[in-house]
Amino acid sequence: MLKGVDIGGSFVKVLWEDGRKEKYFIRDLKKDKSSFLKRIREIILEGSPTGVGIAVAGFTSKEGKVYRSPNIPVLDGVDFNELLRGSGVDFVIGNDVSVGAYGEWFFDHRDSKILVLVAVGTGLGGGLVVEGKPFFGVCGSAMEIGHHTILKGGRECHCGSKGCWEAYCSSYGLEKTYVELGGEGIRDFEIVKRAKEGEERARRAVETFKEHLYVGLMNMVHIFNPDTIVLGGGVIEGMRDLLEDAQDKVRELSENLPGSYVEIAFSTAGEFLGARGALAFIRGSRSDIRG
Repeated sequence: MLKGVDIGGSFVKVLWEDGRKEKYFIRDLKKDKSSFLKRIREIILEGSPTGVGIAVAGFTSKEGKVYRSPNIPVLDGVDFNELLRGSGVDFVIGNDVSVGAYGEWFFDHRDSKILVLVAVGTGLGGGLVVEGKPFFGVCGSAMEIGHHTILKGGRECHCGSKGCWEAYCSSYGLEKTYVELGGEGIRDFEIVKRAKEGEERARRAVETFKEHLYVGLMNMVHIFNPDTIVLGGGVIEGMRDLLEDAQDKVRELSENLPGSYVEIAFSTAGEFLGARGALAFIRGSRSDIRG
């Protein structure tokens, strides 16, 4: 049986072909690379799968090497061909949001010709599916849209650059905005909760987040001319009811021609977005619907 595995900074999430879901806490292992990788291998091989799709947050090559993972540095330089050597398990691997985008198309949006996924959580990632095929670029690192600049010389991002989309639209971006507005250092979900309860500072922080989100989505409309943009990730899930104006606002910001063709949807995969994409990726690699 096939399964999808999504390796995140705190949890590894697994989705089996029969619908079973599993979740493993691994954050405490990240200080010891050897222990971390040993546990990752165990999780991937657990249950004797016939094939595994693997989603990784970071710059991941088509050949299976993670060159850099800004939010999971313990994975920097890890080659999954070496990690899984001798296991006999067939696997495919890709950036978590790139394969997540393929999962959105595979399971929910087969009628889409050009689909862009924007996932906002600890960071901001993107994925692109064109005519049913995920776009990885030349070496596998395409769609790192969280690190395109929306404000030159702006706030420092976790990647080291300044003014990245992720620096404003991510969990830490929202938290930073709240502090800049005079609030204390609290978690992103607490800010969203306070905004929904009517706290003015939290509401302004969320509105600032939305402004930057919509500008970035406008850029996606102008660059890719998609018919579908899917929003997902933990931060999006938490404020979904505050984003009901997303389609109207993005269309207003965009040129009329591409703006009139785009529909904005929300992922139905929840926290298993990456795992579902990884499962779709291994399934697609074994069928006429090639991922």
